[in-house]
Amino acid sequence: MHPVIHSVGDKIKQERKKQGMTQKALCEGICSQAEISKIENGRNSPTIDLLQQICRRLRIPISLFFEDEIVSQKLNEIDQRMIRHLREKTYSDMAKDLAKYENVNNAVETQILIRYHQELLDYERGNIDFRTCIASLLQVVRQEQIKDKSFLLYTRIQMVIAVLYTNHEEYSRAHQIYKELLDLPYQTREYKKIRMKIMYNFIRNLVEFERFEEGLQEVEKVIEETKQLQDLTYLGQFYFQKGILLEALKASESETKEAYTTAYSFFIATQNHSYLKILETYFSDHLLFPINESE
Repeated sequence: MHPVIHSVGDKIKQERKKQGMTQKALCEGICSQAEISKIENGRNSPTIDLLQQICRRLRIPISLFFEDEIVSQKLNEIDQRMIRHLREKTYSDMAKDLAKYENVNNAVETQILIRYHQELLDYERGNIDFRTCIASLLQVVRQEQIKDKSFLLYTRIQMVIAVLYTNHEEYSRAHQIYKELLDLPYQTREYKKIRMKIMYNFIRNLVEFERFEEGLQEVEKVIEETKQLQDLTYLGQFYFQKGILLEALKASESETKEAYTTAYSFFIATQNHSYLKILETYFSDHLLFPINESE
């Protein structure tokens, strides 16, 4: 069973290196080395015709890529369903769904995801404390060698462990995990978006840790990184965090209001209703313009 790899470029690079083949040897007579480099780094996607030629050169079936995509889609489907159960606190339904998925899915990655959500369910139900939950999640990571099998699952589980530490005021432990996660390579666009989520939680931990100067430096850097990525998903949250940090550091009122107002604008653009409600309810005096009452 191949590990879940969401980028075609990652899989090509992995197979090429496994065979001891250089980029020059792989692309000869097929395309330019620059094109292969862009594909492997996630900047370009190969056409079906080019992917077929690459697969022939590597002597691997093209179905290998689509099998990964099917597993990836199934993982996302399960994950989103479980997240919804946790958010809505429909724990009985979540337990039934986990049992159903466990019986019909044999993929290693799916079974790991199910175990991960089972631990979170037990924690949310009060069956185990947060330390037991963390210990169980770390055991899953070690037993299944997740770091080698699935980069995405590894970062996900480690981040949840860090969040649990933050929620229980063990900020130093959380900080150490985040620093280790942020030292990992995030080369493709998809992985860089995952890094944005890690950065959001990392900065949240710095705020709780009252390391405001460091938090402001980090949020300024990640705002620029997010702009370069041209993804609005987390820009609003980062500007919101910037506002919180500026306020904690007693910065000028104009700077603070500008950060909160920019955050509000991005929340409108991305239809982030939960954050809009927070700003409208608790931070309306921190905006540069008056807002209309929500209907």
